[in-house]
Amino acid sequence: MAGLLTRPGNWQVAACDIGQGDAMVVRSGGQVALIDTGADPGLLTACLETLAIGRIDLLILTHYDLDHVGGAEAVVGLVDRVLVGPPGEPDDERLAQRFADHGALVHSASRGDNGSFGELSYTILWPPARLGDFEPGNDASVVAHFTPAADCADGCLSSVFLGDLGETAQTRLLAVNRSLGRVDLVKVSHHGSADQSSALYQRLGATVGLIGVGAGNDYGHPTPQLLDMLAASGTAVTRTDQDGLILVAPAGTDGGLTVWRETTGVGADD
Repeated sequence: MAGLLTRPGNWQVAACDIGQGDAMVVRSGGQVALIDTGADPGLLTACLETLAIGRIDLLILTHYDLDHVGGAEAVVGLVDRVLVGPPGEPDDERLAQRFADHGALVHSASRGDNGSFGELSYTILWPPARLGDFEPGNDASVVAHFTPAADCADGCLSSVFLGDLGETAQTRLLAVNRSLGRVDLVKVSHHGSADQSSALYQRLGATVGLIGVGAGNDYGHPTPQLLDMLAASGTAVTRTDQDGLILVAPAGTDGGLTVWRETTGVGADD
């Protein structure tokens, strides 16, 4: 593994250090996607300024829990398109409408939705259009799968962002997405809770797992059970409580990755 003292200029995925919550950034072909906003607008603003991001082409709000949408005010008026999960309360609908009122195109996402994003394509793997046994919230999180487009020129990374899905929903996701295969990176579900499907992480076989988690949280996240699942699937753990801001970039043309961690200022080529 090679040391890297400076941030990789070609980073494609970033995990913002915003405490117990998720705020992930994907960058490709001059476009920017933000998956969730964390709980604190100030912390999200600081991260986006650090990354020199002033405009967001695609915002995905996986579900409406505070630790995923509480920072949304920081990007109202800065977003072109918004994909949202199923609303559970009137406040959820009001948040989506607030983005629409500031010029964003807002769409309720469901399995099968897809689009282009820079040198990537994205597909929504979950939730189903009809929730059935699932209620709005964690198990109805929007799950986005980014894959390199056919004309990708320079080491585009594949990734899956799992929101807060629990084991039952993860198992159902696997059943209805049988062609889902290996990815470079997975955003670990629900901050590393124990309520996970080892079969899903084995199927993904990701090189790197990103965990958005707050230091000293009261939930014991990430749990030993989840860390064992990642180890068994060959997935290297990165976590914002220990690593701070995390950047992931392609390393050369052989499919390797560079992971840069803010707390050490050092990246490793995997």
